[in-house]
Amino acid sequence: MRSFSAGAALILALAHPVHAAPNADPMGLRAIRDQAQALDASARTTPPPSWLGLAPETAGAAAGDDLGRKILSRMQEAPPAVSACKDLGQLCGTGQDVAEPMARPAEPPGVTYTVLVSRSLGTDALRAIFRAAAGQDVRFLFRGVAPGERLMDMIKEIHALLDGIDPVPAVEIDPTVFREAGATVVPLLIARGPDGELARVTGLTAPAWLREQIQGGARGDLGVRGPAVAISEVDLIEELQRRVAALDMDALREGAIKRYWQRATFDTLPVVTEPRERTIDPTVTASADVVLPDGTKVIEVGASVNPLDHVPFTHRLIVFDASDPRQVETAHRLGETDSPQRPLYLATAFDRDQGWDGLRTVEDRLDEPVYLLTPDVRTRFGLERVPALVEARGRVFVVHEVLPDRLPMGQPVESKP
Repeated sequence: MRSFSAGAALILALAHPVHAAPNADPMGLRAIRDQAQALDASARTTPPPSWLGLAPETAGAAAGDDLGRKILSRMQEAPPAVSACKDLGQLCGTGQDVAEPMARPAEPPGVTYTVLVSRSLGTDALRAIFRAAAGQDVRFLFRGVAPGERLMDMIKEIHALLDGIDPVPAVEIDPTVFREAGATVVPLLIARGPDGELARVTGLTAPAWLREQIQGGARGDLGVRGPAVAISEVDLIEELQRRVAALDMDALREGAIKRYWQRATFDTLPVVTEPRERTIDPTVTASADVVLPDGTKVIEVGASVNPLDHVPFTHRLIVFDASDPRQVETAHRLGETDSPQRPLYLATAFDRDQGWDGLRTVEDRLDEPVYLLTPDVRTRFGLERVPALVEARGRVFVVHEVLPDRLPMGQPVESKP
């Protein structure tokens, strides 16, 4: 690299051929030219001074380059928190020592986040809120249904909003939380700890901001941080109480009673055409040991047991069709038989049209309650036809199939006074 100065530039300019002035001295010009050429040759062969170098290899230059790289690296990173004591060089306390930045406290344990919402926020907003909360530990609560709305219709609408969101956020209906919070507008984000509410904020649905405030020590109502709207749904508990109060309970009760007889299932049996008597041996063989809770073995596997050897059968079962007046009279006659065993009346069917009135009429005639025959009782005693009488005799049961009493045509069943 060549070093140039203003004087050298002038000398080089004079070294180029020029037209001399008419009165110029040729010998003087030639001397000046020879001197300029000598200076130019010296400039070409002399090395440049050290201060003129662009990247001098010195310890100071290396330190400057390293500092520049570090500053560039910091500029490319997220800016750190600024400490007035350390980064700004201000004095903290009474001493001259620079204080360390204060550490952020951790979030209290067991904190839960609940967002109170309403359909007044709009379908698009609710869906966006639910989608943004997918995978977060936060639950959403509605207060109830719209006035006059069916609960199932409201649930179907919420399910439609959650369709396609995975994982599905927790969405519930709980008016008690709205009551406790005194909520009138939504969204309302509430953070609760083991001992109750920690903080709340109106207008936000994501817990990140509220979590940061709690970690910083904030508590209580932190104000409004976003748009909020009035709650459109009514309190579900109050709405259910209102609807129940408006119901005609007497009419509902009568309707339920009437519907029972229309829906009741009867285990009907054919009518006896010939008298018959059969015996049933209740003896059973144990397929496994029967052991009490304390380990005492009561029955060994393979042993045969007859229940009548251990438990006396103190009833006579009278099975009949309560819708047939003839069988009602037969049941009355069988029940009046002198016997130490008390009669137990089991009906295979009732008159559906007469309903409860028909049942009371039959019970008045028999002077005993009447029960409906169940399939397990029918199977246990092998009942095939009615009217029938079942009684214990020794170690077996005896089933008597009897002909129904004959009644004059059109004679109704008389009620017992």
